[in-house]
Amino acid sequence: MGVKHQAEREYFREAVGKLDVEEMAPALRRRLSELWLRRAQNEHASVASFDRFCLGLLAVGAPPDLLERAHHAALDELLHTRLCFAVASQYAGKPLGPGPLSLHGALGGDFSLAGLALSTALEGCLGETLSAIEAERCAELAKLPALKTALEIIAKDEAEHAELAWAFLRFACEIGGETLTSQVRRRMAPALHTSAESGVKYACADLAVSGFGFLDPEEAIAVRREALAKVLIPAAKALGLA
Repeated sequence: MGVKHQAEREYFREAVGKLDVEEMAPALRRRLSELWLRRAQNEHASVASFDRFCLGLLAVGAPPDLLERAHHAALDELLHTRLCFAVASQYAGKPLGPGPLSLHGALGGDFSLAGLALSTALEGCLGETLSAIEAERCAELAKLPALKTALEIIAKDEAEHAELAWAFLRFACEIGGETLTSQVRRRMAPALHTSAESGVKYACADLAVSGFGFLDPEEAIAVRREALAKVLIPAAKALGLA
């Protein structure tokens, strides 16, 4: 574990120890434990996703700095996994951790430059950018210092992952030229305009959990629409993708 991750882990361990759950209603604690456990499991799976991305970068001859950043991103996701399991454990009142992760089909799919560019455009450029902005908003609204700390760490890292995705996409479009750029444009342009309404990562219709790491659906959609207008569309236009 790098110095950065060690420092953040120690800082959060101190904060999460102060996560006051004793006065919470049991039903709310159970619900928050379920939601944070699901988030922890998703973060755990993201470690494998970035490891797969690293293999893709090797397959297309990406520059070493992109490969280095991708390896650091996998370590970030491991830290997020620890943070989310720590929160889930506090709400559950017992230790929770990851189980086996199925790797069936993990090395399948398209490792060509075009295939990696397409998946990165949708999952990285769109997905990571929106996740970062949603997490940042959740941190702003967090009612408890430990949750605020965890979400700030996650938001900062997800923003860096989004920057990595855009950097790779820029590299891919430069190498692949107009042929690849037009392929990505055909897939990315429609996805841009539906992204505000679909797959909201931090939304939960249960309003009781708002302020505990989740947004009510209307707030989440508003956050994503603002991100679309101010961040995603300008970034895509700069690469000729929108």
